Amino acid sequence: MGNLTKEEYEADLKSRQQKHLEGVRSYGGATFQPCMHDQCTECIGTGIRNNGEGCVHWISCKCPKCSPVC
Repeated sequence: MGNLTKEEYEADLKSRQQKHLEGVRSYGGATFQPCMHDQCTECIGTGIRNNGEGCVHWISCKCPKCSPVC
């Protein structure tokens, strides 16, 4: 990973995150609960606000995406 460009790094990270979230979503023990981020006008489901700071919903959102159960 040492010689990646910023774009390659971000693409790889996004791919790994997507695979991870697919695994979390496929976990049969979790019950569906909508994500607070998906309705947030500041982060639109990404968890990152326009200014680059983390969205406050990370603290309180209990959906499987934000609070995975192992």
